[in-house]
Amino acid sequence: MKGRAPHTPLVSPAAADIERASALCLRPAPGKLAGFFGAGAHRLALRALARPLVAGEPVVAVDGGNRFDPYEIGKAERALGGSGRVALSRILVSRAFTCHQMEALLSRRLGPALDHSGAGIAVVFGLPETFADADVPYAEACRVFRSCLSALRRLAAGGTRVVLVGSDPPFPEGGDRAGFFRHLVRIADPCLLLRREGTLLQRKT
Repeated sequence: MKGRAPHTPLVSPAAADIERASALCLRPAPGKLAGFFGAGAHRLALRALARPLVAGEPVVAVDGGNRFDPYEIGKAERALGGSGRVALSRILVSRAFTCHQMEALLSRRLGPALDHSGAGIAVVFGLPETFADADVPYAEACRVFRSCLSALRRLAAGGTRVVLVGSDPPFPEGGDRAGFFRHLVRIADPCLLLRREGTLLQRKT
């Protein structure tokens, strides 16, 4: 009589995508900034966060583009077999609507928030989108952008897993400020580029 093959639990496509994204881009090497970029990047990043959150790891998020959608995290938790409510209790969200507010959050408040919550992951949504205000002179915008990146690099060097998330550039292609988005894509390591929403992920090398 033949023995039965051990039962292998089925993994839904949604859960498989969550696991893959979490493994690839929520564990950057020390000192590195990871990134999700392209159409649907915000949704994918939110879903990927469900894995560490369900596992009991708190996360601090900074939302610069009004992109934080709690429904996506709850939906991802349910895909992983959870209730859809536990993950949201472990994430702290702060919002910035201007580049100067973003600079203040990243340089002065994010570090203490990580320490207070015990979080090891910091996710920044829509960083370039806070630089779209044409009333901020370009030279000042460049200074603030450099200050934001310096703050994030300090956190990464100290052991925080920093993840940048952005969709398509929020500026006209060819404009000066479009370079902010391109720079983030260039420095992110690892970096996941989405060709279009719903497609397989492509890892930038």
